[in-house]
Amino acid sequence: IKNQLDKSFEKLKVEAFAQSGDDFDPAIHNAISKIDSEDFGENKISQVFQRGYRLGDKIIRHAMVQVANC
Repeated sequence: IKNQLDKSFEKLKVEAFAQSGDDFDPAIHNAISKIDSEDFGENKISQVFQRGYRLGDKIIRHAMVQVANC
């Protein structure tokens, strides 16, 4: 089922975003927690709880993330 969903998103040009280590952007990410960590730089995503999706320039679902050192 996951492969079928991925193929459907690919056909519709829906892209998933948000990975650990990415820069935090409040326009596309929803920060639900923060931590202080030496493993990550300032305002970096340390953990992704729910990936976000976009269709072109439009955000379909914001990513829920944990932000380090904000």
